[in-house]
Amino acid sequence: MGYLESIENVLTRDFSTSPREVKDRTARDVIEICSLACAGLTLQPIPGIEQAIGPIQAGMVLAVAHVFGQEITRKRAREIVMDLAAITGVNIVGRQVLLTLTKLVLPGLGGVLTAPYAFSVTWATGHAAVHYLASGGRPDRERIRKVFEEERERSKAHYSEEKAKANRPSEKENPRR
Repeated sequence: MGYLESIENVLTRDFSTSPREVKDRTARDVIEICSLACAGLTLQPIPGIEQAIGPIQAGMVLAVAHVFGQEITRKRAREIVMDLAAITGVNIVGRQVLLTLTKLVLPGLGGVLTAPYAFSVTWATGHAAVHYLASGGRPDRERIRKVFEEERERSKAHYSEEKAKANRPSEKENPRR
């Protein structure tokens, strides 16, 4: 199933009778789509646009909750993202400042350097959210930290600084004017 089908599936399907494998696959697709969106966002040469990472992550949590049969509000999804950040030690404000400053100090290259970070944190947050939601909102903090770190490391197989640089258009393909 492609990304568009996965998005359509999440928006229209009732997962209450779906097998666990379907829920897991759909949740992984949502996490990957949102992680790529956050990485793509940081690649844009507009400082401050990365402020949209938080809402994307909250939307990801909202979608994953729906897949696993939990209908939560946007406010609750934002609270879960904040709770996960507190559990895992991710400083959301510091992250936003770092991403913006990198783009200001290193125009063009800043996005390439920060995109893997945005991808890995979103990827790990999504997988940690699955465990958080499965716990009924009473997560085992150590388990969440472990899942976050393992998934953050695993995310490098999908997106890394080296891959971002390798896929960056060359000056010949995209000359500056």
